[in-house]
Amino acid sequence: MRRFWWVLALALIGAPSLGKAESPAQFRAAAAQVVYHDPATGTQVPVFLAYPTRDPVQPIRRGPYHINVAPEGAPALTTMPLVLITQGPSRNSFAMVDIALFLARRGMITATVAHIGGGDPNAAGGDVRIGTRPLWAELPDQLRAALDAVLDSSPVGWRADRARIGVVGFGPGGYAALVAGGAVADLGRVAKLCGPDADRSALCPSGTKTVVASTPTQKTAADPRIRSLVLMDPVGTLFADGALANVTLPVRLYRAEKGDEAGVMETARVAAQLPGSPEVQVVPGAGHYAFMTPVPASAAARIGPAAQDPPGFDRGAFHDRLNDELLDFFRRTLPPTR
Repeated sequence: MRRFWWVLALALIGAPSLGKAESPAQFRAAAAQVVYHDPATGTQVPVFLAYPTRDPVQPIRRGPYHINVAPEGAPALTTMPLVLITQGPSRNSFAMVDIALFLARRGMITATVAHIGGGDPNAAGGDVRIGTRPLWAELPDQLRAALDAVLDSSPVGWRADRARIGVVGFGPGGYAALVAGGAVADLGRVAKLCGPDADRSALCPSGTKTVVASTPTQKTAADPRIRSLVLMDPVGTLFADGALANVTLPVRLYRAEKGDEAGVMETARVAAQLPGSPEVQVVPGAGHYAFMTPVPASAAARIGPAAQDPPGFDRGAFHDRLNDELLDFFRRTLPPTR
């Protein structure tokens, strides 16, 4: 398997040390990488793996950020649950690394999925598919391909319990997780999400066109291997009434109180339409990016909105609680099979 940790170090941008006191960890975290082939383009896309180990760790630093991991360390357990983490297309696919490492140190394999289609279409090398029908059609397929690669091609794949697979999905990644969980997306609603008069800068940067390509209007990609979902401010605009009726697996949904004040993502509609008894929590005072790894104040201005929070909101304290809640949820919904 290819060496990767210098790439990881370059990719992680401005976040604080993750060595602060947390609920007790049983293991250290090892880190590795596998790639999946994007079904639409054949492009190789990386997946960051974290898993429990007893091997010595080493710090990886860039600016104010450091994590302590054992690169390609020996797995500590024979069988483990697997949690995929996706935030959809992003220039920094490691923005939720604290969740990945927290769960790994407590006995789970985590796979942070990068998605092609990220970047600003107005910048050099940007991907103009942001805000287009092809991108939204492809995200669930990329998630499935990533899961295939983790299970079939990674060094820890055979240790993943196929009956204990969950997903954490943030923003567009929450949309992909819902489709994987049985939701039916209406891609014709992309025009509503990214119409010429809509202020959708977070999901459809200025200059993006809503492309109507030869892709189906409806998108279904239910993956029966996935047994539970955590959704964080998921994009709900592409789901018509009744589109979530088949999402019958356990769901925990977080909605930032100040994350969708303009109603752009229609996150509240997701909470209202989920069947059964989903665990829904509104995070008081939180902005949309509260679910990303905290960054120090000295770096926040340089990084921009993703590093900034509404006045009075403590992202670090929130993550201390969030990580424990995710651990509890996945332990309850992905119990040992024997």
